[in-house]
Amino acid sequence: MEEYVARLKNKFGYSDELSNFLDQLIPNLIKYYGEEYKDIILSALSNCEIHFQDKEEDPKTFLNSYFDSNKDWEMSIFVGAFYSNEIKVKDNQVVAKPIIYIKRVNLGIYKPFDFNDDRQVNILIHEICHLIKGYGKIKIENGKIIDSTGLIRKTYSYSQETGVGEENRDMVGIEEALNVVESAQILEMITGRKQEVVGYEAAGYSATRLLQHSDIAKVIRISQLRGDDSWIQYLGKEQSKKLIENFDVLVCTMYGSLEDFDKEKIEALYQKIGLAQDVIDDFVDNYCSKEDVEAFIQSLAAADKKTIEIIQQMSAVNQNCEEVSSSIMR
Repeated sequence: MEEYVARLKNKFGYSDELSNFLDQLIPNLIKYYGEEYKDIILSALSNCEIHFQDKEEDPKTFLNSYFDSNKDWEMSIFVGAFYSNEIKVKDNQVVAKPIIYIKRVNLGIYKPFDFNDDRQVNILIHEICHLIKGYGKIKIENGKIIDSTGLIRKTYSYSQETGVGEENRDMVGIEEALNVVESAQILEMITGRKQEVVGYEAAGYSATRLLQHSDIAKVIRISQLRGDDSWIQYLGKEQSKKLIENFDVLVCTMYGSLEDFDKEKIEALYQKIGLAQDVIDDFVDNYCSKEDVEAFIQSLAAADKKTIEIIQQMSAVNQNCEEVSSSIMR
């Protein structure tokens, strides 16, 4: 592991602090997600820069330079870090270039990253978890580009005139809720201390309750790492839709600013959040685990193995991008 981290340090110019942190983190990521996903974890980290904002750095200028783009980045002041997987088409191939960007300037004040601060480290792990579950998941369906990050599905269109354009992103709420739980659990493994959910507290609480059903936890994990809808097949469209819609309520409300609401609107917002939590609580309290969960999971094992093999082959194509050679609608 020391040699692997040394290569990352040399490739991306990482600091000693980040390199030492990765040396602790990576074995715990492998333990958490499973030895069978070790190669995916290592490939993902090898092909994605973790960038800490410099004191005088404008994030939008840096990102446009990094991605060779001219994009008007929307960046909330409440966002401390993010994972982005930018999609382009070159020579009829879909090419993805990822980055984990850690903001250090908020409201005009610069604060260095503190690896002894559990909350800051939790946020970094959160983005790394997104990276791992998003690595190598691009596919082409019906002339559309589909990019999966865990349960999230982003759909892109493409034309020679307008290039790549995002059309939809689905299941953001439930994946973000699950991801805050995962990052807290991984940090607990590293520190040996109980960790709080950071970022989406209400959604994280509901996700923690949902994952207490071991069969749901198993099927969701498979879907997250394979980038498919196995969990929807398992729970059924009606029940999974109920979870998707209500987790979206819990998470998406965090993107807005309460300054934009008067007292009446704020009360209505909290009522909406409370109703969403009630629906998820009702689902969790009345859910009966299926007896055929192991048979269902075993039926996915062969396909899962094949998916891992494909991703491993893809990771060897290029050190800093992922490519899928497939026809797309021009």
